[in-house]
Amino acid sequence: KMAVKLVILGAGGLVGARMTQHAVKMQEFHISPTEKAPLKQIVLFDLNQPKAISEECLADPRVSVQLGDLTDKATIEKLLEPGDCTHVATIHLAAVLSGYAEDNFDLGMKVNLFGSVNVIECVRALGVKLGCPQKYVYVSTDYVTCFNEHNKANPVNEESFRLSPVSYGCQKACVELLLCDFTRKGFIDGRVGRLSAVIGRPGWSNSISYPYTGIFTQTLEGKDYEVPLPMDVPYPCSSLNTDAQCLLDLAGRVDGASMGHNRVVQLPAKSFTLQMIWDAAQEVAKKHGIAIGSIKQVTPSGGDTTIKEINVCPYVDCGKAELLGMPMKVDLNDIIEDYVLTYIKK
Repeated sequence: KMAVKLVILGAGGLVGARMTQHAVKMQEFHISPTEKAPLKQIVLFDLNQPKAISEECLADPRVSVQLGDLTDKATIEKLLEPGDCTHVATIHLAAVLSGYAEDNFDLGMKVNLFGSVNVIECVRALGVKLGCPQKYVYVSTDYVTCFNEHNKANPVNEESFRLSPVSYGCQKACVELLLCDFTRKGFIDGRVGRLSAVIGRPGWSNSISYPYTGIFTQTLEGKDYEVPLPMDVPYPCSSLNTDAQCLLDLAGRVDGASMGHNRVVQLPAKSFTLQMIWDAAQEVAKKHGIAIGSIKQVTPSGGDTTIKEINVCPYVDCGKAELLGMPMKVDLNDIIEDYVLTYIKK
């Protein structure tokens, strides 16, 4: 009897925790565009205890948490063991983010490149055991693309030239290419979900996109925020709920063959400036009766993040995601309101 095991690598992060909320609502999971099977196991994997996962999710009898090192082969082999399931779908979110990978090149290589290849090889071996290639969704970034004149002037898509200005993007680009080749060879059924900046992360993170989050998360908590970037630079941003749903779709419903040889999909995003985000934050604050903090422009060198200037291509083309029938909603007020309801008015 068919059954699905869903494995989420990096489940304790922002997207992983939200995806888990979506997954526990599912009783069945697509094993093809037209077939579903019972979702029997949901395994949450991370390096540290995933504190962002709600008690409600952890109470689901199908959910288990496993801790370990992504780069250790024996750990991942054990994690992916199918048990009594006929299909194992893996969604790989775990990564060393842009600023951290820039500060510590060797750690970025270990986790983002070699760790990902380790997972791909384990998924390949699992496919041999189960008799068919297993689904592997790798979460990448629009930061893989080259910040050149052509890409600054035209929206980037899955066919755009890859040569990231940072190590993180180069490491992710390597995995995108390898995943397509492992899939072409019939070893895995790989899919890449390329995320644009997921704004609305609580607390600080050493990521290039942080000011696009901090300008509303900090001020809505009543703090003043020093803005280290120009207010008028468009930057592709994504919605947490839409990202979570798209990645689950990629792990299940979406037909691999219809994606073609290039298994990369740029997930839905819209480009916002800091001014647009600040305007929306004030609207949401007014609606919820929140006394919002103020903002002050400072020089880029005054910012806390390693990467001091925006070197991400300003616009992305999400046409392929739309053709594949993915949810496309990216609404700025909704994103900010979601933050308020999740963290401020909880």
